[in-house]
Amino acid sequence: MDKELKSLFRLLDDDSEQSVSMAMAGILERDSSGKLDDVLRRLQETNDTRLRRRVHQLQSIITLRRRRKLLAQKLESRNLTLLDGLLEMHMIWYDNDSIEAIRKEWNDFMEESKSFRPSNMERLAYFMRKKGFVCPSKDDVEADYYCLGTVLEEFAGSDIMLCAIAKLAAASWGLDLKIIQLSSDFVLFSDAGMILYPANDWRVVESPKHLVREWDAQTVLKMVASMLFVCAVSTDSFRYVHTLGSCLGKACGTEGIEALQ
Repeated sequence: MDKELKSLFRLLDDDSEQSVSMAMAGILERDSSGKLDDVLRRLQETNDTRLRRRVHQLQSIITLRRRRKLLAQKLESRNLTLLDGLLEMHMIWYDNDSIEAIRKEWNDFMEESKSFRPSNMERLAYFMRKKGFVCPSKDDVEADYYCLGTVLEEFAGSDIMLCAIAKLAAASWGLDLKIIQLSSDFVLFSDAGMILYPANDWRVVESPKHLVREWDAQTVLKMVASMLFVCAVSTDSFRYVHTLGSCLGKACGTEGIEALQ
């Protein structure tokens, strides 16, 4: 460790909050190589309560930055499955949750689907209705409606989230559905020309002749990230505004942003 970095770490135990903030900023600037991890791990075992708390703060910031950077890279490269992306989005908002716990909730949901065998639209609609999944009013915009774990727990989510969940459940039974947008609603479309409306009590109807384009996994995930960003702005959650704004800014060029308009 060079002398300057040692000096910055010493300042973490300073009485001046301003000095500590400057030290943290200096330390974070040196995280690009990932060499800070061993130092922070050693320091988190210190008996100095104040220093230990500040080290934990640094570790949380570094973890969040790396997660944000990785998610942006995956979105930009299109190297992200729909399920993994929804898990990552949940962890961006609920960064203290365990991704293993959310995966377990998902696996439990999929295990329940076996009793319904949703291999066609009617069976899928019946399964989602029996589970109690509903869409709130479009005027009711809450972050929980865009976080996979809370949607699975509360059975309430935005139509695009419910489309994503139902699409993934159907895929495991060989039913390939597309997420499309009709007017202001997100729905599921089958090659047989049928449409499933989550916002209309999971009603199955014939599709109109004119359909807009399919929303692929990356476009769906960018939409979810955008709505979480809106929630962060509306609730003055500045940390999430920065996190999601940075993620979207890196993942979306002009074309990507226009796709969400």
